Amino acid sequence: MSESLFFYYLIIWPPLGYFLGVVGMLIEGDITWFTLSFLTSQGLFNFWLMLPVVFFGMLASDLIFFFIGRKIEYFPRFVKLWSNKIAEPFDRQLNRRPRQTLFISKFAYAIHKPILVRMGMTDKTYREFIKQDIPAICFWAVVIGSLGYFSGVSFTLVQQYLHYAELGLLIGLIIFFVVIKVVTKYSIKKL
Repeated sequence: MSESLFFYYLIIWPPLGYFLGVVGMLIEGDITWFTLSFLTSQGLFNFWLMLPVVFFGMLASDLIFFFIGRKIEYFPRFVKLWSNKIAEPFDRQLNRRPRQTLFISKFAYAIHKPILVRMGMTDKTYREFIKQDIPAICFWAVVIGSLGYFSGVSFTLVQQYLHYAELGLLIGLIIFFVVIKVVTKYSIKKL
């Protein structure tokens, strides 16, 4: 697993991975958590140390977007337009069932962050938001973490066959480019 220079640094200094995990959770949680749980299954990280990293990273990310909604007047106008355009159709759901909306939005790409901003624009307090967000974070962490972890476990089982997949991909790309070249020449002749 340590063929990469990046993995070499993670093996030498594991706290770097946990730090990058927090930073990654602030930027894009799904991909980061999936990757971290995959690498945890490969033995690069301690599972019990990674859980609080992911939890607090995701909570911090959610709180930042909630804060943006709270102080929306201090941010550029496009932030409010972005949030309104994407999250406004969910206002009724957000007001009636905020916990369920948070649960669902965690798994809906490109909707979660605008919904957090929109939720910050409402009269919800930080305490109410955190009480509704923590169960959603826990459920999300279990689902995405399980997918990443078990993908890592299954990866070790099929690792020896990946060489054949690489060859298949190479052959497929060659065939694709040949077909594109033939179709292009044929199309040019028809013109």
